[in-house]
Amino acid sequence: MKINMVITRPVYKMIIVTAICLVVFGVFTIAIPWQASNGEVVGKDLEHYSMPWTNNSPFYPSEWKTKDDKLVNWRGVPSATFCAECHEKEYKEWASSIHAITGPDVIYENAISVNELASKHGGDLATEKVRWCDGCHEPLGILAGEGTPVPQVGPNEALEEGATCIVCHTATEARPLIGNGGLTLDINEINRYMSPAMILAAPEEHARGMQAKKHNPLLGQSEFCGSCHTEIRPTRVNGDFPLHFQETFDEWRLSAYAENNIQCQDCHMTDDPAGYVKALKNGEKPKKVVSHRFVGNNYLLTDNTLPEHVLVALRGGWVPGHNVFLSSKEWIDDLGKQNSMIKALLREAADVKINTREAIAGEQTQLDVVITNSGAGHNLPTGPLDQRHMWVELTVKDAADNVVYHNGWFNDKTGEIDPDVVALYLKQLWDDDDKLIKRHILFDVKRMNYLRKPILAKESDTISYQFNVPANVKGPLKVESKLWYRLALQEILENVKEFQFPPIPALEGFIIPPVLMVENKANITISQQTAGTESEKKEQTNVN
Repeated sequence: MKINMVITRPVYKMIIVTAICLVVFGVFTIAIPWQASNGEVVGKDLEHYSMPWTNNSPFYPSEWKTKDDKLVNWRGVPSATFCAECHEKEYKEWASSIHAITGPDVIYENAISVNELASKHGGDLATEKVRWCDGCHEPLGILAGEGTPVPQVGPNEALEEGATCIVCHTATEARPLIGNGGLTLDINEINRYMSPAMILAAPEEHARGMQAKKHNPLLGQSEFCGSCHTEIRPTRVNGDFPLHFQETFDEWRLSAYAENNIQCQDCHMTDDPAGYVKALKNGEKPKKVVSHRFVGNNYLLTDNTLPEHVLVALRGGWVPGHNVFLSSKEWIDDLGKQNSMIKALLREAADVKINTREAIAGEQTQLDVVITNSGAGHNLPTGPLDQRHMWVELTVKDAADNVVYHNGWFNDKTGEIDPDVVALYLKQLWDDDDKLIKRHILFDVKRMNYLRKPILAKESDTISYQFNVPANVKGPLKVESKLWYRLALQEILENVKEFQFPPIPALEGFIIPPVLMVENKANITISQQTAGTESEKKEQTNVN
């Protein structure tokens, strides 16, 4: 049978275009040098780079590795704005995230300053010890060799961006239980995949080289996140044994979430994190839409209700790509969207229940507040718990709204929490002189203790309150319990006041506000039987 094939004009054009692309790809494959690495070598490319410890890692005490064991060549490493040329949606999501400012954030920057310049245990190697902190907060800077007393790299926009695109998308191995940036990157071969001509000629090769999730499942696994969300101070920084300051990955690893294969990315890298968590709480398996917002807990640095100059100052300046890929208004508005998502996620993290009993006028009574970690795949709270904290505020009023008992108040003029607060979930740090550290000076920590331990995933904490009921009280008593969350202690802003130059007048008198996670109400029935009458009854019973 004879078949007549007619090639139409559109089909003919498609064949021609395809042939041209194949030829172009072949030409570029031959013409472009696919060298093994363009990384930098300590002693050769960076002559004065300090390596005071004998473990042969230029990144230590952070735990970064590169596949070729070389420093990153700072001259050619691409910024997020380079990626935005083709990935504008992902860039805009990242631009509103905290990952975009893990380095520039002035609270972090000045916490580093106090550790490096004013800690007891910084010493002569304080700059090198900062690699432990900057490894996760300013990874490209450490990978390129900034963490040394004699500067030899930069400037480069990418080095100041925080956890930027190229860091995550060149990762090949994770070591989350070591933490402190425990990732291996194939970053020094990016020249193979970042040429615009090569991207045009071979987009799939670019996707493979830049670790799209379908090519590297690691990007969708909690182990990847745990490499930085595990913070362990090495003995080289201070002390005779490692101190575990942050264990979010291990908290997840030991939880039911890990058993059920619910990864960090499932909740924190979806377009509606609170909705996703709510669905999980209802026993559903929700569909996930990937987002690069990395929604977490930092409501402060996304709060667009703050004056613009205050918010921009806190974030360390305008985002890279400002007025190129997004306008001032677009960015500020999107920070507000991010803030709403963060607060919604915090609200889904916990439930509060009040257990009451009948009270007798004129006597002491008791009630219990039960806080359940119902929505977080890790402890609640989690992270650097010398700063991140939550507490319970309990208010009891009579029928006329007179306050009978109040515990856990917050002073919004000073940032002080009730010193007699019954339930404050906070880790206290102490130095060699048994002085309390409230300014995140981790170099000097000798010991730690919890005022109240964090609540494990899917578990509850019962808090008991005792208070006196007035003799002539009019019931029922109205009970209100609130669970508050706060990003940091007020004292951490002393670092900004002391070390920030030039100073930021906008932060003078600024109070770090808390946010309300969840609340509940209940009533207490009052018996008008007095304490004296009850005693007389007991005496009469004994006589009989």
